[in-house]
Amino acid sequence: MVSYLAKVVMLGAGGVGKTSLIRRYVQFTFTHDYLATIGSNFLIKRLILEEGKKMSMQLWDLAGQESFRSIRSKYYLGASGGILVFDLTRQDTLQDLEGWHFDFNQKVGKVPLLLLGNKCDLHDKVEVSQEDAESIAQKFGASYTKTSALDGTGVESAFLDLAWKIANFKDRKV
Repeated sequence: MVSYLAKVVMLGAGGVGKTSLIRRYVQFTFTHDYLATIGSNFLIKRLILEEGKKMSMQLWDLAGQESFRSIRSKYYLGASGGILVFDLTRQDTLQDLEGWHFDFNQKVGKVPLLLLGNKCDLHDKVEVSQEDAESIAQKFGASYTKTSALDGTGVESAFLDLAWKIANFKDRKV
């Protein structure tokens, strides 16, 4: 039996839905109440990737507010993967990911990355084009998926895709 412990860090501005995505994936819940993450929090998801392959995925939810920037890098260390999250209804949150990616990459190096365009359920409010999101994903070497923490669209498959990438990552440190 092969077992993996994967630390995955959620990256992105405040209010993009990092906490909601984690709760949707791990606890199958959603709340409309917004409470900013203070510092960090994490939940664990246990997966069976296939017979003989298990993973415990620690999903680290980091505060997106600028005032927490100085402490975030401490949580990056030991990460097996990263999820960069932006709000499809706020173009600025996609642009903000440049800084997040740079800081994360400086501390962690090359690991599997996922870019999530969250809030795809808000069709009439979308500001970010598919082309812009795919361009950033390519620049970061990340897979891109549209998600909705509200209705669950794309969430399960995106996290599972990242789990497989981590388990099969050639440069993975054991």
